[in-house]
Amino acid sequence: MTFLDALDARTIVVMGLILPVLVTAILYFFARGFFKRFWILILLLAGAMEWFLIVQVGPLFL
Repeated sequence: MTFLDALDARTIVVMGLILPVLVTAILYFFARGFFKRFWILILLLAGAMEWFLIVQVGPLFL
């Protein structure tokens, strides 16, 4: 049994929602030069990941 098998589905969804925000924050604080150069692309990618997860998985919990 793996780590993800032991978790509840809601926990995995919350982890998926937090992950793009966490990666964006880490890039902002630790790689500011990279973030400043590609900030629009990074924010669009994080937003697309959030939107995909909310639209695809969100209705399962309603």
